[in-house]
Amino acid sequence: MYIPGLPAEDVIKYYNEVVLSAEFVNSGDPSRVQKWEDEILYIINGEPTPKDREVLQAFTAWLNTVEGFPGIRETSVDAEANLRIHFCAYEKLLQILGDNFQGMDGGVTFWYDNDRIYQGTICIRTDLEQELRNSVILEEIYNGLGPVQDTDLREDSIAYSGFSQPQSLTVVDELILKLLYHPQIQCGMDASQCETVIRQLYY
Repeated sequence: MYIPGLPAEDVIKYYNEVVLSAEFVNSGDPSRVQKWEDEILYIINGEPTPKDREVLQAFTAWLNTVEGFPGIRETSVDAEANLRIHFCAYEKLLQILGDNFQGMDGGVTFWYDNDRIYQGTICIRTDLEQELRNSVILEEIYNGLGPVQDTDLREDSIAYSGFSQPQSLTVVDELILKLLYHPQIQCGMDASQCETVIRQLYY
């Protein structure tokens, strides 16, 4: 898992900011690990472009290679879906996600019990240019997996808080997901517990 030139201290600082913090919560403790433990079954609502689907499918294919990740695949059966992805107009986004998402190009909300994410909703605006949509798709899926906080620590990150349009995850973005979903990282762990594991894994 080691990335040359990136010390463990920087990895831990970045992990703590994007994984163990949150911009907005209704309840619970975002300073503890929250992630999916059951397979993610997503259903698409709206009219994604072929490129939208390409970006989504490439990301999910990579996710299915990550050790400890429970798996993700598309379903056409609404009753079995635990993640709903809406490609929709801005007005519809606000109807679905609420006024906290005013001015946003996309958004995600998820629900959890005992720090285990069990349901999520993602909205992607359809009035965006394709390049920006690609970036929004990646960011909202990424956030919906647990690293929900934006950051200004890395300008190349999919989770960068400023305006950017990355078309892929960086190796550091991928590292965060690999660490978060590693079997030794458990739901409910705090920063100190995560640091102990990360120092064992990151070499």
